[in-house]
Amino acid sequence: MNTRNKALALTFATLFTGIHTAEASCGASACTLMSDRYTLDSGTGRSGLSIDLRYENIAQDRLRSGTGKATPEDTAGEEALEQHTRQRALMAAFDYGLDADWSVQLRLPLLQREHAHILQDEASGEPLDAERWNFDGLGDAQLLLRRRFAPENGSTVYALFAGFKLPSGSRNAKNGDGVRAERALQPGTGTTDFMFGASVRHALGLRDAMFAQVGIAEALSQVDDFEPGRRLSAGAGWSHALGPHVGTVLQLNLLHRGRDAGAQAEPDVSGGTTLDISPGLTWNLRAGSTLYAYLQVPLYQDMNGTQLAPERTLAVGWSLDF
Repeated sequence: MNTRNKALALTFATLFTGIHTAEASCGASACTLMSDRYTLDSGTGRSGLSIDLRYENIAQDRLRSGTGKATPEDTAGEEALEQHTRQRALMAAFDYGLDADWSVQLRLPLLQREHAHILQDEASGEPLDAERWNFDGLGDAQLLLRRRFAPENGSTVYALFAGFKLPSGSRNAKNGDGVRAERALQPGTGTTDFMFGASVRHALGLRDAMFAQVGIAEALSQVDDFEPGRRLSAGAGWSHALGPHVGTVLQLNLLHRGRDAGAQAEPDVSGGTTLDISPGLTWNLRAGSTLYAYLQVPLYQDMNGTQLAPERTLAVGWSLDF
């Protein structure tokens, strides 16, 4: 692969594949960026180990109801007035290419969450007490298998991926008063989720490419009276290599999430549909080593009930091939 093609390929490197959780009214979420060096790469693919380390900063501090803004008065009749959820996360992805077409990936999220809300009288909306949580820990791991299809001498690459989200995250995070955080705020859902999707990438000369991806993730059953809603995702994007080292990328990311279910869930204030625009830059330090940064901004948000939502999301990271 020549230098220009390598820079273009690495523009896509090592964010998640586009299936992410986006939890309930308290607002535990992850950005919906898509990229995967095996499913969206150019050339013939590669075998061996690749590692990606990504830092995410998500501040959910805006009340939204339906497609518009919400005010504290709109939460009258609810148990709590949500104030904010701030999440800082380190996402570690370990890819291993068995050959040019088959690969496996393990993703491990380390999460730090801060959440605050005010308990209120459900009838009058008068504030009663404030509650806060600040905790960290391992989130739910994901294990994926991918199959890549790259016709000889073709400019289009296809891929299928499937796997599971595993119940590795804690479900027992508490605050200083010993109050257990609600299930949607916990680092783990407790469920095993099946994940499946497909992607396509089409090269436009040496510097440009278009790509798209769709996916679905669904819990196999309820665990401890909680089941996260089904997640449907779709995305499309364009990338351009400015030179041998610098690349740009622009994505549109759509996520629809169903309502949570179970006695420990809050179906009236969970789930919804979001459309984000995500511009990004990459810097190829050397062959197989890339720094990247993305800013994700919502274009459309349609929430079930009144929920916290982010105004923007920042993701920066480093990927390395061995």
